Amino acid sequence: MICDADAAAPYCHVVRFPQGWATRHFDAKAPQHLFFGSPNSEYEFRVEGTLGTKFLAGAFTEFVGTNYYANNRYQVDLADRTAPVTAIGKKAWDTAAFVPMVRKNAFPPGGTVPNEKRLEYHGFLYDRTGKIWGQPSGYATRLSPDQAWLVLQSTTDGAKPRFAKVFFDFFNAGTGQKLFTIEGAFSSINGGEPESDVLPRTGWVTERYFIVPLRKSIDHCLVCDFGRKKSAHEIVFARQSFPGILQFLSQYFPSILQH
Repeated sequence: MICDADAAAPYCHVVRFPQGWATRHFDAKAPQHLFFGSPNSEYEFRVEGTLGTKFLAGAFTEFVGTNYYANNRYQVDLADRTAPVTAIGKKAWDTAAFVPMVRKNAFPPGGTVPNEKRLEYHGFLYDRTGKIWGQPSGYATRLSPDQAWLVLQSTTDGAKPRFAKVFFDFFNAGTGQKLFTIEGAFSSINGGEPESDVLPRTGWVTERYFIVPLRKSIDHCLVCDFGRKKSAHEIVFARQSFPGILQFLSQYFPSILQH
């Protein structure tokens, strides 16, 4: 498959959390070893003061209803791919305001989505790339909080056990226009279905940023920014820097296709 990054480059970049996540392996409340990197491990975002483009990022593993947080946290500018990701202290984290990861679905809630079904939303019909919708229905789509942007999530079984291709189709929900598709190759974290490890954990941070966790340790993430219109200089820079991003993403997203 030929990779044409021109459509995706102005939107998407990779954020790396430089020291990963430092976690406790044991806790008095947990009767067993705490494993960070399971399907129950997620990011949490917070903001200091007025909402802008800079966020505080943390991570946790949920176990029997309790969230066990990593001991370290970062500040990241989700809109600036050149900005450094820096460590922050516990005090700044504790006093910051929580920003939810939004996982709004364009399908009716509950159950599964028949694979022959197309999504109809606000008068437009949408087709996915993969043969299989993300299941259950709550994993099939991600609608931005302002309903301006829509992501379809689908899969195709891989040739190897515990391996699958995952597809993210990005649309302008106001016009029905398809922007681009990102294809990723995922292996299972814990022996289950690979898509069940990644699709539940994608989501929107505000109406602007779509987040996809990368790697078992989620020490990288893909950020697609649908905020302000980029200047010509920013678009040129993004396209020039995107080949390096593609080299890293090749093990997760071997193809980024323009439509």
